[in-house]
Amino acid sequence: MGHTVDTYHDIQMKGIDFLRNVYATSGLAIKPKTQVSKVEDLKEIIHAWGMNPEQLLTREALAEGATTYVDQEDYENHQLAVLSNSLKQLIRQEAVGQMRLCSGGPDGTSTQTGSSLISLKNSALEFQVFKSIFTIINPRV
Repeated sequence: MGHTVDTYHDIQMKGIDFLRNVYATSGLAIKPKTQVSKVEDLKEIIHAWGMNPEQLLTREALAEGATTYVDQEDYENHQLAVLSNSLKQLIRQEAVGQMRLCSGGPDGTSTQTGSSLISLKNSALEFQVFKSIFTIINPRV
């Protein structure tokens, strides 16, 4: 009859580093992982574009007057709509600015160069990336 190794000894032979890797890849944790909300993601994107998202939200709140929200989800949806509209305007302004840069000067003469065409292609790529982010964040828009 053959000798079978106990499971304890089999795992012990693999070593402590193997077990640490198994635990690390399993994702076991005492506390739940913090998740960033869609509003926070949009705030980071708008901040990366060079605007202050808190200032945009404050300006919108002052323009509306006294608004009461039913619950936190309603408030977050409102913030999401305000920030997504602001980001859309930023992207449109950037695209229009790049189109004006490549289409020519104010007198109608063409000022296209290789570098401006490359920057237009990069802006178009950025626009596609942010458009896909919008569809992920807010599919209704």
